[in-house]
Amino acid sequence: MRLISWNIDSLNAALTSDSNRALLTRKVIDTILEKNPDVIALQETKLPANGPSKKHVEHLSDYFKGYAYSWRSSQEPARKGYAGTMFLYKDKYSPEVINPEIGAPDTMDLEGRIMTLDFGEFYLTQVYTPNAGDGLRRLKERQVWDQKYAEYLQRLDAVKPV
Repeated sequence: MRLISWNIDSLNAALTSDSNRALLTRKVIDTILEKNPDVIALQETKLPANGPSKKHVEHLSDYFKGYAYSWRSSQEPARKGYAGTMFLYKDKYSPEVINPEIGAPDTMDLEGRIMTLDFGEFYLTQVYTPNAGDGLRRLKERQVWDQKYAEYLQRLDAVKPV
């Protein structure tokens, strides 16, 4: 199985903008698709809380033919259009999608940072890890996050390979 993970820094912009950066991002998407991955994990999608818009869905269908997708966006009271993750997987697969909450501090569990796919024989998980922020203002919260995420992975690994 071929897996590719990428911090896209705004799938929203890549799909809906014609800026130079968006055009370059689409070239990277083309390069990824040339590799014919079974699963693509994207972080920092910056999609709206209610998910891909009709326009996003059209573009996703155009760019990722033969792929199904699941997404997780930031939910209030976390910032809107912040963080977010998405899995795209070949439509021959039908993994169970798990959007865990790990007991992270502040709004971190609501920022759409973790997704896990259960393929039956194994779990595939992705994370968009929060940073400690300017001046390390979220350092204590980030350290709690690290511990909670490690515990989550250990719980999964106790069941089957991750």
